[in-house]
Amino acid sequence: MAWLAVAIALIATGVLLVQNYAWLPAALGDTDDATRMVMVRELLAGRGWWDQHWMRFQPPVGVYMHWSRLLDGAIALVNLIFRTGLDNRSAEIATRVFWPCFCMIPAIWATLSASRRLAIDVGKPDRAQSAVIAAAALMIVNLGLFSGQFRPGRVDHHNVQIALSLVAMAGAMEPSHRRRAALIAGFASGLGLAIGLEALFFQVAVAGMVAFRFVRDPSARRWVQTYMLAMAATMTLSHAIQTPPDRWLVSACDAMAINLVGAVLAGAGTLCLLMQATKTRDSRFRAAAALGAGMAASLVYVLVQPACLNGPFAEVDPRIRSFWLDHVSEVANLPTLFRRNAEQAIFEVATAAAGALGLVVLMFNARRPPGFALMTAVLLLALSVAVGMMAVRMSVYAGWFATPIIAVAATSLARRYERDLGIAFAALGGALVLTPAGWSGVSTLIYNAAPNLIALASPKPKSANQSHKARAKDPPDYCFNAFPYRALATAPRGLTVSEIDLGPFVLAHTPSSSLSGPYHRLSIGIMAARSVLTAKPDLALQRIRRLGVTYILACPLHANHADRSGLDRDALQRLLDRGEAPSWLQPMTAPHSSVMIYRVAAPANTQ
Repeated sequence: MAWLAVAIALIATGVLLVQNYAWLPAALGDTDDATRMVMVRELLAGRGWWDQHWMRFQPPVGVYMHWSRLLDGAIALVNLIFRTGLDNRSAEIATRVFWPCFCMIPAIWATLSASRRLAIDVGKPDRAQSAVIAAAALMIVNLGLFSGQFRPGRVDHHNVQIALSLVAMAGAMEPSHRRRAALIAGFASGLGLAIGLEALFFQVAVAGMVAFRFVRDPSARRWVQTYMLAMAATMTLSHAIQTPPDRWLVSACDAMAINLVGAVLAGAGTLCLLMQATKTRDSRFRAAAALGAGMAASLVYVLVQPACLNGPFAEVDPRIRSFWLDHVSEVANLPTLFRRNAEQAIFEVATAAAGALGLVVLMFNARRPPGFALMTAVLLLALSVAVGMMAVRMSVYAGWFATPIIAVAATSLARRYERDLGIAFAALGGALVLTPAGWSGVSTLIYNAAPNLIALASPKPKSANQSHKARAKDPPDYCFNAFPYRALATAPRGLTVSEIDLGPFVLAHTPSSSLSGPYHRLSIGIMAARSVLTAKPDLALQRIRRLGVTYILACPLHANHADRSGLDRDALQRLLDRGEAPSWLQPMTAPHSSVMIYRVAAPANTQ
């Protein structure tokens, strides 16, 4: 399965590389990819490992970046290896291609392993297990091509967290006599939480299923202890390595900090101690031990930082929610997503439907009562669908968690009708169609074709112009490309003001700093930049002088973004979007450039 995982990752990466190679040298991906590469570049340039206070964002205050330094170091190490045979620019491109492919390998291996274990759990014979792996492999190829988190150039933390969540799931499905699986699962859970908290729900679910295993099976005590100790040790060591010593005791809601480390230590320690005391007692005492460990962890987490009960954005300045955070597509819920991007919303619904259908088939064809593998798979799928409906960036997890269930279900149908070759091939084709990617592809095709079918049947069809507007694709976001920033790259360093999303690219492509960026810890800079861009020219100039701003950037392509909503027609942002810059802004780029860069004129000499 390891070699099969490598082969699938190489195939998917090869296809995606052909599709995306043109923009790899020209763009760094989205805002998070750009910021990650800035952090890696600075680390390679000699920045201290624990020097995580960034002054190029919202100077002169700066910001302490809460992103994982372990991930920065891993990507920097890959870059250094490529630098032994390539120049710096080529080595960076090679790193951006290699990293998501490298992360895809454990994700694929874990999914294949989970599929095989699920087949064993529901009573499939050895011959069927090979068929399950084959079906899962075909589905993963489809999923790998469809999942944007593993495309070349994606160096943000999401692909690592997906891979570690899948490894934790696969390890938790293994039987109790395989303590190495518990060790791997505990390590994956601990490291996943050290990288970021987006997958917190899934890692907690895995830990909960591990504890539940001891409730059902007292002989699994050592297996459960191995997982808990591995997770606690990994988190503690990761926290000590990636966090500056003066911040070891600082709590946080948006990253692994002392409150989460303390909670895991309390929960794991309590459970290990209670398991020793209850190992010979009945299931009620073991259930009480598991429940007590969960309560101990929750109590520590709440007492250290009560605000975190309100989620990772609990400490965000409420002023930046209305015009920015509430409109970020990654954190949009399902109804909002349907209004903004119906195709992506269909993927979310299709994932839930495909997984549910596969589960129904599996339950009717299971040869034994549900075991831990099936319960773990169902719990993680249900949780991923629920979380994906609340935040779209989490919807990709459901596709991966659904794959083992659908693969085993499709193989069960094929085995039932194996004497009929046509039906067997139909079942295999159904496995491909039932992948979230395949199902959403069919659903999207129907969704896009529906207006045309209605138009043919209607005596008064919509005009061609109206239909085009309803289905038109967004143009490429050239504001994220490197080329528009060349004029600023050769200019003297200065402080820039722009809409929120341009900040990371200023840091990535120029020596200048940015007052704002798309990160919730930059609320001071975001509000300062907002005060400039929403003001009329005379007031905006006064604020610019007070802040010491040197350059103003504008992206007219984003004129319809949510941060423009409600702005006065004469607001500086509106004027820049229309190309009507005030006289005190000197253009540094050609008219109608994708990113317009202006130099603030020096104040007139006063006698």
